[in-house]
Amino acid sequence: MGRAIVRVCRRHALGLLAGVMLLPLTSRIAWSELSTADAEGVVNELAVQVWQVLDRTELTEQERIDALAALLESRTDVPLLSRLVLGRHWNQLDDQQRAQYQELFRNVVMHSFARRLNLYAKDARGQLEDHFTIASSAPAGKQDVLVRSRVRPQSGDVLAVDWRLREGPDGPVVIDLIIEGVSLLVSQRSEFAAVIERSNMDGLLAELRARAGSTES
Repeated sequence: MGRAIVRVCRRHALGLLAGVMLLPLTSRIAWSELSTADAEGVVNELAVQVWQVLDRTELTEQERIDALAALLESRTDVPLLSRLVLGRHWNQLDDQQRAQYQELFRNVVMHSFARRLNLYAKDARGQLEDHFTIASSAPAGKQDVLVRSRVRPQSGDVLAVDWRLREGPDGPVVIDLIIEGVSLLVSQRSEFAAVIERSNMDGLLAELRARAGSTES
């Protein structure tokens, strides 16, 4: 009888161990599904807000671009994106240069992003769902979610626009935008690296200052 009790206890212990081992897997699946849904929610909400800005006919083109840049910045981890774009060159900057670079990045790159968005969608009219749809989403790497969307301009071909998001302190934030397969992060990194190769970090900061001045004028 003692052996029978041992066997029962052993089976019970193995069952509990299996249940405990399965818990992290279940949690990861639930987290992944929730993260994907949250990422889609962020992209959809951002699309709605962008559409509202585009619909404001009283705005000048520059005012519209400024409003779009502010919206995009509110949903983008700009400090992280700026570091990812700079890559290994980030370590060459002192604290003052890093602060300058990130502020210039915010002014230049986010406005460039906004101008591109304004160019694609400024003439669109009607309902948002006629021009923007989320096609799918899936985990990308260990931390990110890729949300695939389709943008239908008033004229021209449908554009594939993918949004890469990562979990931030207050929810998912955008860290890259891929338009027709061209990554904002990768293309910007290549452009900055070319400037640094020609004229080092001081040259990059000087060029960004010049571009920032042109966006403000």
